[in-house]
Amino acid sequence: MPKAQSQLCRGTRPERRKRRGRAGVTIAALLALAVAGQPDAARSQLAGNAGLQGDAGLQVAGLQGQDEAIIAHLSAVIQFYRTVNQPIQKAGEPNDVVYRDQAVAQATAIGGFAFQSAIAEAPLIEGGSGEAAPGADGTNEQQRIQNSVAGIEKRIKDLEEREKAIDGQMAVADPRRAAALESQKDQVQAALELSYAIRDALHRVATTSGARGSSGLAADINRLEESFPELKGNNKTSAPQLTTIDAALSAGVTTQSSVLFQMLETMHALSGLVAENDRLQQQATSLRAPMLTIVRGLVQQGQQLSQQAEAALPAPTLARKKQPGAAGSAPSPAPEDLRTITERFKALSAAAVPLSEEVIVLEQSHANLTAWQGSVRQEYSTLLHSLLLRILVIAIALAAIFGGGEAWTRATNKYIHELRRRRQLLIVRRAAVGFLSVMVILFGFVTRFDSLATFAGFITAGIALGLQTILLSVAAYFFIVGRYGIRVGDRITVAAVTGDVIDVGLVRFYLMELAGSGNALNPTGRVAVFSNAVLFQAGTPLYKQLPGTGYAWHELTVKLAEGADYKVVCDAIVRGVHAVFEGYRESIERQHKAVQQWMQASIDSPAVESRLQLSGGVFQLWVRFPVEIQEAAEVDEKVTRALLELIATDPAVKAAVVATPSIQASVRG
Repeated sequence: MPKAQSQLCRGTRPERRKRRGRAGVTIAALLALAVAGQPDAARSQLAGNAGLQGDAGLQVAGLQGQDEAIIAHLSAVIQFYRTVNQPIQKAGEPNDVVYRDQAVAQATAIGGFAFQSAIAEAPLIEGGSGEAAPGADGTNEQQRIQNSVAGIEKRIKDLEEREKAIDGQMAVADPRRAAALESQKDQVQAALELSYAIRDALHRVATTSGARGSSGLAADINRLEESFPELKGNNKTSAPQLTTIDAALSAGVTTQSSVLFQMLETMHALSGLVAENDRLQQQATSLRAPMLTIVRGLVQQGQQLSQQAEAALPAPTLARKKQPGAAGSAPSPAPEDLRTITERFKALSAAAVPLSEEVIVLEQSHANLTAWQGSVRQEYSTLLHSLLLRILVIAIALAAIFGGGEAWTRATNKYIHELRRRRQLLIVRRAAVGFLSVMVILFGFVTRFDSLATFAGFITAGIALGLQTILLSVAAYFFIVGRYGIRVGDRITVAAVTGDVIDVGLVRFYLMELAGSGNALNPTGRVAVFSNAVLFQAGTPLYKQLPGTGYAWHELTVKLAEGADYKVVCDAIVRGVHAVFEGYRESIERQHKAVQQWMQASIDSPAVESRLQLSGGVFQLWVRFPVEIQEAAEVDEKVTRALLELIATDPAVKAAVVATPSIQASVRG
């Protein structure tokens, strides 16, 4: 053998390592050994070293016991493919779609290589016969049915050709021979019909036998392949529409938070995919290891046979002198050994090469999934920084608003001394702080106002029903603080409770309850709380002083005897009341002028009024006079003292008054 050919058969050590990593040596290297032979004893020994069980079938001893590992690996491959096809990511960059499509393509290739290797390895484990019971001719029932179908198909083809030949002969035959050809054609057609019937029956039996009688590793692999139709189809699943990170970065806190949680789920799913990819790679490597060991044994056998064949060849000079088969020539390897090694190598290569390709694709898939995971992690970090920055800005804005509100409160309390104006400014401060806070929170947390409008539409009905009283109180607040509304310090009467207003809130107002005997009202020590919605209740009227005034009307009633000088008596009593009224008349008139200016209308000035009345058959003098609310009791006491002094000093008045006079408020409270 030439030197180049010998080097091709043996190969250098680095080259053998390289070819071993790519599923063995080339078939051409083993086929080159077919020029030599090997004795029978050496043949058996080499077959045992390679793990081959004789020459019957293709069963390989070194692959026994891998049935469960192969099925488990195929099941894991199917699960991995379907997990990759699930919508893993909902938000990300456009390059994430490329990662996803590449992962799906790689998972499809992994499944194809895994099933290709399993299908090729099944005969090596089962010896080409599976687990079905063998027949009398050494084949199982399914094989016999297939042989019968092949035989009947050949017979049908022969009969069809014979029928065509008869038709050709009948076209040129004379009438006497045509009758015999017609009879032969009828016999051929009858045989064809019988063959068709037999073929149909065999097909049905083969289908039933394949569905019910198939067992063993090959049948399990076939069933798994049928449960994985995506492997044979071209139905490529489209990637889900992703929410871009730029859109999420410009969104509010709620949207960014939801996208952030979606990315957390994506990273968790990708971590699971990477772990599953690594498990598949370990399984494939474990399944490939025994086949590589056997392939290395076959390569070693091939090298030994190549060396023996090279030694058995005579030198060119001696070949011309010695006859073939002469003494001194070394025995050549048998061609049957080389054919067996070649067949085994082809069978093992058909199973090992797809596994090697699967391992390579799994490595590429691991790199792709890792890159995808890194991309999502970077997007998560970017979005998290944006979310934290937005929350910080919102916190700073709220702190500035509340700080400004606090400064407003302190400035108002320090520089505004009028209680009414101070309370008005504080109410404005409260409204401004609340409005600005709501706007900051609204624009900070929500940016998609279409979703906000939809959400508001859903909750409006619930708010209107559940917060009916509160909403009504808020609406009434704007009437209470209006032009004719109530203010702190006003004396009002509501629901039979009289008191001075001490606070007016957005939904409630507070009264300091007043009570007493006669015309004097004093604090009871209790605070009455009313909802602002009481303004809209028809059965609960609210009474208040005329805006800007602090006076009320009291009435003096004096019963007179018959025959008295009514004019003199009445004039004397009215002069006494006028004398008391003159002490605070200026204050009453000042309040009256303020009311006229505020209302822009002419109103009668408060003054002392008197009437002589006949009530119950008795003459009585009725005197009505204004009093300041805060000084009402003192004024009534002064009027009483003046009347008593008049009765004591004037005999005519004393004779005319027949009963104790009475002073009461025109309106209680």
